[in-house]
Amino acid sequence: MSLRPAISAPLPWLTMLAGKLLGGRDSKGKRRGLLKLPRTLKATREGKWYMGVLLVIGVAAMNTGNNLLYLVVATLLSLIVISGIMSESTLRGVRAQRRLPPLLFKGAPARISLKVTNAKKLFPSYSFIVTEIDGPASGAYVLKLGPGKSAEVSAEYTFMKRGKHRLSGLKIETRFPFGLFTKGKEELVEEDALVLPSISGQKLPASLRQPRSGSANTFYGKGGSGGLWGLREYTLADDARHIHWKSAARTRGLHLKEFEKERDEKVVVLFDNRGPAGEEFERMVDVAAATVNRYIESGLSVGLKTASSDIPPAPGRVQLLRLLKELALINPESGQGSPSVKVVSL
Repeated sequence: MSLRPAISAPLPWLTMLAGKLLGGRDSKGKRRGLLKLPRTLKATREGKWYMGVLLVIGVAAMNTGNNLLYLVVATLLSLIVISGIMSESTLRGVRAQRRLPPLLFKGAPARISLKVTNAKKLFPSYSFIVTEIDGPASGAYVLKLGPGKSAEVSAEYTFMKRGKHRLSGLKIETRFPFGLFTKGKEELVEEDALVLPSISGQKLPASLRQPRSGSANTFYGKGGSGGLWGLREYTLADDARHIHWKSAARTRGLHLKEFEKERDEKVVVLFDNRGPAGEEFERMVDVAAATVNRYIESGLSVGLKTASSDIPPAPGRVQLLRLLKELALINPESGQGSPSVKVVSL
C-alpha cells in the first residue's frame, strides 16, 4: 500500500498525526515535513469542540454500554468521514496561477490577478480560498467553481520591503462542508517579484531644490519652437507658415519669424549610499525615489549618481523606471558617513 493514498484518506486524525510524526523544523523555526504531505489539515475552533464532545460521548458509551450512545458516536464519526470526502473532492483537480502587475511599490497595496481552474469533469468545487504560501497577501475567495471551468479572482498584496521577492507558490484551502477542519494543498508556482521603493508619502528635506512650476524648459538661441527670437529675410526654402505678415505689410517685404530653441533642464540626484544598513538607509532610498519621481513628473531630465553607479540624465517614464529599479536593488557601500540625498543642476 502506497503512503500518498493513505494520507489522502478522509480521516483527519491520520493526516494530523502523520504531520506531527514526520514534521521537523527549518532554520527559521518553521515546521516542515521530512516527507512532503499531499494535504495539510488543522482543526478549527468548532472542530476542536466537536471532537471534544465526541470524546466525552465515546467514553460514556464505553463505560455504560448504552447502544444509543454508540449510535450517536457512530453518527458523529460518519460526519467527520463525510467532511473529509467532500473537502477532498473540493481540492482535487483545482489549479491556481498568479499574474503580477508590471509595477509593485513598497508599502502600497497591489491587486494581483489569480486564475483558478477546476480540472474535474463531473464535480464542482465549493467554498475555498487561494493565498500565497509565504507571501504578503490576503486571500481570494471562490464560492463555487464548476467542472472544467476557470475563474479570475483578485487578491491584495502588500510588500513591506523593496528588492527582489521570491514567491514560492499558492495554497488552496477549504473548510467545506461543515467548517470542522481546514484542509489545504500547495501549488508550486514560483516567480520573482521586483518591489520598487516607495515614492509617495515621503517628506523631502527642505535643502532639496524644488522643481519649478509650469514648463520645465528654458530657452536660449534660435532654431526651436519656443518664443519669438527675431526676423530675417524670407527665402524660397523656408516654410511660408512662419512669414511675419505684419512686417510685410509695413515694409512690403517678406520676413520670416525665428523662434527660440528649447533646452531641457537637467538635474542629477546624488545618493550617498555609504553607511550601515538599517531603517535610516531604507528611508533615504525612499527619499531618493520620491525625489526622482517628482522631478521627472515636472518634465525635467533626471539622472542618478551613487557610490556604485552613474546614470546620465534623461526625461520620461522609461528613465523613471530605470532609476527606480536601480534604487530597488541598491545596497549600502562600505565607508565612513551616513546616507544622504542631494540634487544638483547641470
